[in-house]
Amino acid sequence: MLPRHLPVLDGLRAIAVLLVLWSHVPNRTPGYPEWLEIARVFLEPGGLGVEIFFVLSGFLITRILISEQRNQRPVRFFLMRRVLRIFPIYYLLLAIMLVVDPRPEIGWCAVYLSNVITIADPARDFPLQHTWSLCIEEHFYLLWPLVVAFSPPSRPPRLLAFVVLPGALIAALLVGWYGDLATASRTVQHASPIRFFSLGVGCLLAYVEPRIHALPRRFTALAALLLVPAVACNNVVLYALLPHWLMAPPPVPPQAGPALWLVSACCLATSALLCCLTLGHRRWSPFRLLTARPLRAIGRISYGLYLYHLPIFHALLRPAPSGSRVLIAVTLTLAAATTSYWVVERPILRYGSKLR
Repeated sequence: MLPRHLPVLDGLRAIAVLLVLWSHVPNRTPGYPEWLEIARVFLEPGGLGVEIFFVLSGFLITRILISEQRNQRPVRFFLMRRVLRIFPIYYLLLAIMLVVDPRPEIGWCAVYLSNVITIADPARDFPLQHTWSLCIEEHFYLLWPLVVAFSPPSRPPRLLAFVVLPGALIAALLVGWYGDLATASRTVQHASPIRFFSLGVGCLLAYVEPRIHALPRRFTALAALLLVPAVACNNVVLYALLPHWLMAPPPVPPQAGPALWLVSACCLATSALLCCLTLGHRRWSPFRLLTARPLRAIGRISYGLYLYHLPIFHALLRPAPSGSRVLIAVTLTLAAATTSYWVVERPILRYGSKLR
């Protein structure tokens, strides 16, 4: 019997949202340490944080769907719970923005298509720009639960392994090969069919979760092994460090860069999730730190943190950021997300828990 709740994953979710917040602190903010600027170039914390969210979301949603299917519960209850979890504060924020800062992009956000804007018009800067990732997840939620609910148990993992993952990777390679590099990079990062690669990897892990718990050493070794492609496919390593060290052109054509970025980010996020599943419960493991109460508390309000942070950052940190303004922005984001969780989200979640 698999555990219903894994506290360590609350901590991983907290790390993911903190990485995203870090990435949206403006460059060259007075008082901002230079080593953090350098670390941001190599780590790409925003991309990594979103990638962790995608892999984790695919994993958690699929393990719920597997349980629902096993207990013969109608998929409509799952879909209703997702609507109650996602829509209320999302549309609450859109309503607030419509009053405070009305922009045409709000309409795109309302129909979950803001990722179209971020691909087609990257120069457009708006305070709901980060909702592109929520659009991808919503597109995933429209399709994947129905696939799991109306397919034999053995078909979804085969569909993932032989259709979704290869198809997404091939699409990423084709986009890089036939488009200009800047557009290709944005498309690979923000196009739903391609980012289903990351969500699909998380889904696949949910199907092998019993084996992960039964063979922790083997999957811990796999997590360590995944760090090799995570580093080898990293674009900074391939197109900046290696040419500098070898005094030679990049070893891989630049057209492959966007697809390799996807592989690198997904391998790193998958490695983190596997380590949480295999080592998160062991006393000697550093991953056990993810079960600390402060991190778990941040993980619980991570959806609100992600949703509210950019409008707040946008209002306070532009055009003149400072260390004190960053502190105020982060504090207000935490306050907004905490209030939202206890006043809006938790009562709705309590009601949604009855839909089983």
